[in-house]
Amino acid sequence: ISIIFTVDDNRLTERVHDVSLGLQDTRPLGMSLADFLSFGNEMENNHPVYSQMIRKASEYESLKETAYYLRLKEFVDLCIKDPALYSLDTVMFFLHLRGASIPEHRLEYTFDPDHPVENFVTSQESMSFFEQAIRGFSLSDKSKNTVTSVYTCDGLDDLFSASLYHLARLGLTLKRCSNCSHYFVALRRSDAIYCDRQSPFRKNKTCKEDGPPRAFEKKAKMNTAAKLHRNLYAAK
Repeated sequence: ISIIFTVDDNRLTERVHDVSLGLQDTRPLGMSLADFLSFGNEMENNHPVYSQMIRKASEYESLKETAYYLRLKEFVDLCIKDPALYSLDTVMFFLHLRGASIPEHRLEYTFDPDHPVENFVTSQESMSFFEQAIRGFSLSDKSKNTVTSVYTCDGLDDLFSASLYHLARLGLTLKRCSNCSHYFVALRRSDAIYCDRQSPFRKNKTCKEDGPPRAFEKKAKMNTAAKLHRNLYAAK
């Protein structure tokens, strides 16, 4: 299986492209890894691009029973429990223990297609096309240009090794949502405790929207119960 895994550090997105099936999926960075840890085989239901990889990886057993899944989950849970353990060096050592390595990858620079750099400089007879392009590029707005990391993967092991490595390289951490308990990546705020998935308790809200009021309600009930307990104890 030939899988192209492309990461855009500026937009914090990832694109998974199954070359053989012609399917691709663009999602927030780390979402594939978070869904894999959270749902195992079930992630195939919502994301067909993973179907062939999942069937190959779990031909004889559930993904959640494979050694790769169990060790990866154990490592991630350990780093969530003790954040001091999480670093690029530790990720590399984890992959070493698993006999794995970072898939072959390269950097690609993508230019803004709507504004050809040659248009920024008036062509002169003494100026070659090459010089015109270089001078035009130096004057262009580079905010829409992107540098992407492109990994060539053979299957799930490669894909999630690349994802874990790239997250660690950027200093982004995996967490468990305080509302639904599934894994997610804290992309914009390192202190985030809720994910953007649909809340299992209120279908019309995300965990980020539903989590805080539910946590407040739970705390209020606990405080009421504790106050009642104290009053009963004092009345004895």
